[in-house]
Amino acid sequence: MRKTSRDGGFWLVFFFNIFLNFRLTIPGWILLALHFIIPQYIQWWYCLVYFGAFLLYILIWMLVIRLIGRWANTAKPAPPIENKNPYSSQGYTPIKDQIENKNPYSSKGYHPLTKSDNDTKGDS
Repeated sequence: MRKTSRDGGFWLVFFFNIFLNFRLTIPGWILLALHFIIPQYIQWWYCLVYFGAFLLYILIWMLVIRLIGRWANTAKPAPPIENKNPYSSQGYTPIKDQIENKNPYSSKGYHPLTKSDNDTKGDS
């Protein structure tokens, strides 16, 4: 993966994740609407608890992903292995028969739409 000079910034990534997971706040908005419709059964702090749990979920998920990314970057790269491909560019010389063109129609000067002397011998 390509290394960049920018870290991304915690708050920028946090707000971007909130934007991406905004659909998870729909139950909180429903609770808030129900609070205004039937306030004696739904208290306002139910919405606050839900939104707080949503932010805590996003925060914990970001930290888990960040820790996994840091852990993955600490792994040693795989050692180089010997190239056993006989057709790779190093040390491969094609056989002369493979270079020659075996297609009879690709000889120099042949075009399928033009008539040559060989095509008109049988026509009379």
